[in-house]
Amino acid sequence: MKDNHNLNWPGWRLEDNPHGKEFDKEARQRMLEGSNKLEPFIQKYKNKMGKDILEIGPFFNPLITAEKFPNTSICYWENDYHVLKHHIKESIGKPVHPIHCDLNLIEGDSFLKLKLETQKLFKEGIHFDSIVISHVFNYVDYKMLLIILKDFLKKNGLIFINNVVDYGIPAFFSDKKPSSVASTVKAIKETGYKIIEKEIQESPYKEYQKNKRLIVVAKNVYL
Repeated sequence: MKDNHNLNWPGWRLEDNPHGKEFDKEARQRMLEGSNKLEPFIQKYKNKMGKDILEIGPFFNPLITAEKFPNTSICYWENDYHVLKHHIKESIGKPVHPIHCDLNLIEGDSFLKLKLETQKLFKEGIHFDSIVISHVFNYVDYKMLLIILKDFLKKNGLIFINNVVDYGIPAFFSDKKPSSVASTVKAIKETGYKIIEKEIQESPYKEYQKNKRLIVVAKNVYL
């Protein structure tokens, strides 16, 4: 496995890791390797991703950056304050806009606050051209998230999804996470997205990641 020297993240120090093998150095390397599985799909559709891009849960290694996507406006929704501070610092002088967002509380006043903060990036209604979500579904009510995102993604806008059921840090898992690849695909379709590309990948690390990886590129076809 390729070594990565930037794994001792603020707020998530390797020497103070309460999650053991679920989030040790090797686990973090697997996490980054898995997240990067979405990169070829992003590159394939890069010319169709538009100017306004939202990445949800970028953690310390976002897939969408100002360097990779010049002449775009990038928004991050992130719930971890350590990560948020990092991105706020890194975004100085760049068209990158980190916003605090607890995806388990996207309702009522919290949802309104998120919309108002995100609205500041647009002259009129919120219309992201594309949205990227990698390794997030296990931690949230993913069906509700898919529904809510339709208010933020323009019609025919692209959504990129990368997830492995039951892979990550179980202490933070939602009881409304996906239960299988099939149920995830069904939910994507039923919430108004048209899948234009789907790939199911075998796990290279069966001991830690027994389930298959689902990667989906879809369009928001119903508003």
